[in-house]
Amino acid sequence: MEGFTLSLALMDAVPVLFFGAAMLLVAARFSSPLFITGAALSTLAGCFKVLWKLILGTSKKDVKWLNKSFVPLQSAGFLLMAVSFIAGFRRINWDNVLSSVCSVPAVLFFVLWVILMGTMVWYRKNRFRSDDAASNWTAQLINSAAQAALFFGVLLSGRQG
Repeated sequence: MEGFTLSLALMDAVPVLFFGAAMLLVAARFSSPLFITGAALSTLAGCFKVLWKLILGTSKKDVKWLNKSFVPLQSAGFLLMAVSFIAGFRRINWDNVLSSVCSVPAVLFFVLWVILMGTMVWYRKNRFRSDDAASNWTAQLINSAAQAALFFGVLLSGRQG
């Protein structure tokens, strides 16, 4: 695929790093093996996608299973994280969570994250073409900003109280 370069692969790693770091912070607070497993699977999905782009960008080999594993792994990870919250619902101190998440400036980053994720969904549905490098660059810029917002929201919410 034309235009899939090393720099695109490295850009793809940025949101994976931000997401993985945010999940480490959440996992440290939530301490659920199910959540940790889900976060690890979702992060691994991103790592596989980065590896796919690295191989594609450097050797022009399309290792299809690395690309195709993204959606199932990420979906399974998000499902496990959701189940962990449902299973641990009664053990969560919701007053602390809400006061942390809704504190300024953390809440501003969470709102920005929601807006950027909505933008990403819209972009993927209306404009994204997986075989087009320019389309991938745009998606990665939006996703990088979104995952950075999530990371800073989680980081700053941990400084409250």
